[in-house]
Amino acid sequence: MNDQNFAADSVIFRPGSPGKCAYLIKEGEIELLREGNVRVAKMGPGEVFGEMSLIEERPRSMTAKALTRVKLTALAREEFEKLLTADPDMFRMYLKALFERLRGLSASEINLDAQDDDIPIAEPVIDEVSPTVVIHPLTRKAAETLPDDGLEIPKFPFRIGRASEDHEMEPLDLNDLWLLDVEPFNISRNHAAISIVRGTVAIGDRGSHMGMYVNDELVGGSSPRRQITLDEGDNVVVMGGRLSPYQFRIHVAYT
Repeated sequence: MNDQNFAADSVIFRPGSPGKCAYLIKEGEIELLREGNVRVAKMGPGEVFGEMSLIEERPRSMTAKALTRVKLTALAREEFEKLLTADPDMFRMYLKALFERLRGLSASEINLDAQDDDIPIAEPVIDEVSPTVVIHPLTRKAAETLPDDGLEIPKFPFRIGRASEDHEMEPLDLNDLWLLDVEPFNISRNHAAISIVRGTVAIGDRGSHMGMYVNDELVGGSSPRRQITLDEGDNVVVMGGRLSPYQFRIHVAYT
């Protein structure tokens, strides 16, 4: 492992470049861009990107760019294998990122059979136009992990899942918002993610058991739909079954 520094606006890697290592962000922020400068993720300290290079030798498919000055730790495949015994905690950090990517790939395969007509054609991200997304609690249970005046989402994707109970093994989860739930569970450990999809804000299922209701439409769970665009303005999202106590108002504004 070695630390690497990049100035703001520097390109860390481009599509087609060899995928030889994964990166752990120690300081600063980066963005991942698809063709056409479409931002698919904004990431900060403690997050891992480029992780698929740890299990396959394909060239990079996206651009990674430094938004600010960043300090990264690079990890090659051989080093990743050694971490299993030498540094289990560090190994777990990279493994969580790999599990999250595989969950995303699984959801993408399902979406090939579902009609996402409400998601517009991809458009380049315009720096002057960025969404503001605020999650507000609508119920007492939802308010247990959110401020009364709501939480503005600081990054995309923003992952939501259930916190583990004391008797459960430490999960390989990668969440930004942990919800406190008890049996019978409404919330799965990896429940939902709010992302920028083709220039709009969308919420998607991450393989949850019960799914969620987004403006009265079931997403995930028993529904083939795994992702839906959030309306500009207010959206009502019920995590779990229709009568779940985890209910939220998600406000989307484009500026």
